[in-house]
Amino acid sequence: MKIDALLTLEPDSELTISNEPFTYSGKASVTLEGGDALIWLFQADGAMLAISPSDEELMFYRQLDEALEPENETIGWQGKEYEFSYEDVGSVTDAEGDCPVDSDERYGFSDYESSGGERIRLVRNDSTGDVMTFVGVVVGEEDVVLVE
Repeated sequence: MKIDALLTLEPDSELTISNEPFTYSGKASVTLEGGDALIWLFQADGAMLAISPSDEELMFYRQLDEALEPENETIGWQGKEYEFSYEDVGSVTDAEGDCPVDSDERYGFSDYESSGGERIRLVRNDSTGDVMTFVGVVVGEEDVVLVE
């Protein structure tokens, strides 16, 4: 599914992402400090499809119940080492539907990547200090399919 089509989805749209069911229940628009925009599509169970239109990148994450802490710029989880790869800060300019993030809140996020390409993303609300932990992979447009 093309990124442009993903950005115009209606809530409750049903997708499969890498053959896993995903029901879109909420959407957040995030403006990064550098001006780039991200779109986070959420499923009620905490799964997230992160869309970076400028990079044409799609990341499919599932939320973890456990908190993970980096140590010396690495995170160890399930026998794998994840190395620090990226961090940024952005403000949620719009949140609609069932979202675990709020409009007008500022979030910092850090990515850690395994040698196999899997990523852990830590998302921290700068106002409350609450942290959400996600694990995911890059997916292609062809991996995202609208269920008709």
